Amino acid sequence: MRQGRSSGNQQADVSQVGEPILDDGRTHDPYMDTDGLSTAPSERRQSDEFEDADEYIDDGSEQLMPDGYGYNEPSAHARDYPTQERINHASRSARAGYEPIDDSVPQSEYIYDEENDDYRNGHYSGHARPSVADHAQSRGHGVYVEHPHTAFEDTPHRMDEYTEQPYFNPNEMSAAQEHPEDFPAFFMHSVGEYGDFGFFSRMYIEIRQMFMFGLTSLGLMILANLAFARYFNPFRKNYPKARLDFEYERRITGERYSERVEYYAEYWGYQCEEYEILTREGWILKAHRISDPRRPGGRGYPVVLQHGILCTSLFFFTSEERSLGFWLVDQGFDVWSTNIRSNYGAGHTRYSRWDPRFWSWSLIELGDDLVDVVDFVLQTTGYKQLAYVGHSQGTGSMFLALNKYADFGKKLSSFTALGPAVYPGSSLRRLPFRVMKMVPSRWAWSLVFGVREFLPALDLIRALLPKSLFGHMAYIIFAYLFDFHDHNWVDRHKPKIFCSTGVTTSSELLYYWIHSFVARGCVFDPRITQPWFPPSFPPLTVAYGSIDHLVLGKPLVDRLMAYESNVQIVHILELKGYEHMDMVLGGDAYKTVFPKIKDTIVRTIDPEDLPEIQGTR
Repeated sequence: MRQGRSSGNQQADVSQVGEPILDDGRTHDPYMDTDGLSTAPSERRQSDEFEDADEYIDDGSEQLMPDGYGYNEPSAHARDYPTQERINHASRSARAGYEPIDDSVPQSEYIYDEENDDYRNGHYSGHARPSVADHAQSRGHGVYVEHPHTAFEDTPHRMDEYTEQPYFNPNEMSAAQEHPEDFPAFFMHSVGEYGDFGFFSRMYIEIRQMFMFGLTSLGLMILANLAFARYFNPFRKNYPKARLDFEYERRITGERYSERVEYYAEYWGYQCEEYEILTREGWILKAHRISDPRRPGGRGYPVVLQHGILCTSLFFFTSEERSLGFWLVDQGFDVWSTNIRSNYGAGHTRYSRWDPRFWSWSLIELGDDLVDVVDFVLQTTGYKQLAYVGHSQGTGSMFLALNKYADFGKKLSSFTALGPAVYPGSSLRRLPFRVMKMVPSRWAWSLVFGVREFLPALDLIRALLPKSLFGHMAYIIFAYLFDFHDHNWVDRHKPKIFCSTGVTTSSELLYYWIHSFVARGCVFDPRITQPWFPPSFPPLTVAYGSIDHLVLGKPLVDRLMAYESNVQIVHILELKGYEHMDMVLGGDAYKTVFPKIKDTIVRTIDPEDLPEIQGTR
């Protein structure tokens, strides 16, 4: 197993990055930093842009800890999880059967009394993370829904509020559907099974793949024409452009377009190491570990970033120094950006990429991989827990893993779900997904979309076209496909994002999303009133956009409030004017969302996992 391929700007400015946050000898590896990496400041990176991020005050909320992990702040130990505006508590009280909470009393003094089904006045204590008993008695924990101020709200013309009800179709289930109580919380999805392949069976598959290639290429051409017609339609109504930082929007950085995390890390003065993670099923996954060679001392507390569908680990590093991955490194964290199966040339110990068994997996299997990913990171770093941040599909796979493996949550200090993929939005029930749903069976699906990668023509087009041109074209196509807009984005970021978006993924995975997720209307069974998640579920932060048409965040929040007594909520962010990808790619996300992610991580770290933290301050 390869221990890492590192690259980085061999220059440092200790005055910019500050004193070491974590100087924990357990996490210091010999290849982590060298003597030659602390000599001169980087000319490219502009860390001072984030001075306001740590001091960002969100509409009456508490000020986030200004330096390091802020363990010198008493609130970091209290685990109060302060939040802002209450989630319609009057109406929710009537639905849930408990009295409205008095906002004049500090939130930390409310504990949910399961027996009496109400909140009682008490005090939450303990120096570490809550016990199982605390989890069971803290439904909602007096949680507010926060509405951080976004740049979109400064636009001269406000868009109508977008609301959507969740959709659920129980008729899409198996023959055992008359006994839903016998089902697990999530719906089982059996992937296609393939035996050993001889010469003739392989030739048969290749003939079918050729037919699929022609058919999907034709479909892609039709989709591209519809997308360009919509994009250049002069009568199309667009969301007003958010007011962002003018100088930042207009600057020229000199970056070129790349699909490599190493390039952007090196360009902005960071160090990138590539790891191979071997899973129990034989998959060899690629992970990128980002650190700051100019920062002396230990790497910091580990944070895993997991991308969504059709993306790679690069997703968190395309917004220059305002990228989520780089921002977390600046806050003193040890950032791991991981990939799913097939990304970055990932392999398998037994199957080659032409073998259908290499591509025979769905979201449930991706959740299984996360268990191995977390174990690898913990073993490599020496910590007992880590923080997990997922976007879209990266949240759905983690939710499934936490449901499937009862003790898995004990390895996570926190879980931040950005654009959680639990309930589908209306975009997934229109063209072209409506047509894809009409494919009646797995055999018919394999005939149309193949038994290996989904839309292999994308890889061919990406190889032939210049990256800038492909990035612009891919943006137009995917904007039409997933019904999103760029009103919160910096324009120069779009081709960088989409020259590496639309990577080939498993056809079986798309079959799951269309025939299980979209057709049914939920990853889990919403009819189950018992909790989906066990008491070991880690503290959770949910952030979703108010105009996200791809997935719905509000139904998940309602579910958490109503039934998930084992889930302790840190923050719930409803971001006005935000769409599905804006929590990571939005021009002001570094002020609106990122501080809440940091706050979630800091407040949930077990002090026992950081024995030397107080001695370093």
